[in-house]
Order: sequence, then C-alpha cells, then structure tokens
Amino acid sequence: MFLIGGAVAQLSVGHPGREQFAERFISTLMDKVVGQRSDYVEPADLPMVRQVVTAAFEGRDPVAWRDQAGPVPDSERIAMACALALIADFVDQVDGPGACEHGLLTALDGALD
Repeated sequence: MFLIGGAVAQLSVGHPGREQFAERFISTLMDKVVGQRSDYVEPADLPMVRQVVTAAFEGRDPVAWRDQAGPVPDSERIAMACALALIADFVDQVDGPGACEHGLLTALDGALD
C-alpha cells in the first residue's frame, strides 16, 4: 500500500482537474487489472484495490486506510502488486523509464528519515 501511495503521488501532485483525472485513471486501472491480470487477481479483491488507490489520490495514507479493514489476504496482495505494476508502467511512460522507481526510492528514503 505504501508503494501504491508513492506511485500515485507522482501522478497527482499539482495536476489541474485532479478529481476528474483520478476518477478516469482509477476506472482505467481497474479495467486493466481485470483484463491483463485476470489469471492472478480475485474479483473479490478489486473493491479494496480501488479504495486504496482512491485513498492515495485523495491524499490519505493508503496504509493506514487499509489497516482499518484488518489482515490483508494473500490474494489481495497479488491484486495490489498488479495495480502497482500498472501504475508504475504509466508513470514511466509519462516521465521516462525508471521514473517511478526513482520516485518511490526517494519517498522511501524520506519516510525512513
């Protein structure tokens, strides 16, 4: 969840029309998670993935938000990883190869300080 929050932060900082962008991005992301990763993702996990990404776009802590729902099942971890991979691909397409990784490492370094 922390990595999803960091990746989403790279998309939403200072973006005009952020709410509309977030809504469209999340919808497209969920379609891609279902379409491209259907062999790995349980449909029951999709609402939680959607809510975590939504929380991140709204500037809320996705880890704290998700922790309220209790333990994370293995199938949900897989769904979150698929979503993260798709978000990272998008960031890298927009900002250049390795941009998402660099942003996440920077965020992680800041969180550890």
